[in-house]
Amino acid sequence: MESGTHQFEPHVSEVQLRISGTGLPELFEEAGYALAELMLGEAPLPQPSPESAVERVALVAADTEALLVDWLNELIARSDLTKRVYTDLVVDELQERSLRAHIRGVSPPVLKTAVKAATFHGLELNEHDDGFTATVVLDV
Repeated sequence: MESGTHQFEPHVSEVQLRISGTGLPELFEEAGYALAELMLGEAPLPQPSPESAVERVALVAADTEALLVDWLNELIARSDLTKRVYTDLVVDELQERSLRAHIRGVSPPVLKTAVKAATFHGLELNEHDDGFTATVVLDV
């Protein structure tokens, strides 16, 4: 006896990023650029002025996948706090569970997309012959 039905539909409050890089530092930087492009709605990304303050980032996580999510969430949190979007990103050191980077941002008049968080839902990080790829879902 059939008592009801159900179906699955895409959720409008998520964006899935597919990212690639020749190495892990490049993959993490590209993830940050993708986040900035989503937030600003434009490419190429505007660059900060030379006198923009440099901010340091240092993170430790359980593993590299968690580190990627933490990196994006750090950029999101700083953007919320400072009202800046980080478009100049340099990963200085990346280990399996830690990251050191320096970043600079721009102050846009308005954001195209407000990003709430990077999630572990559907998270993938894979190594290939030509580098790394990752899939990350963002709550928007």
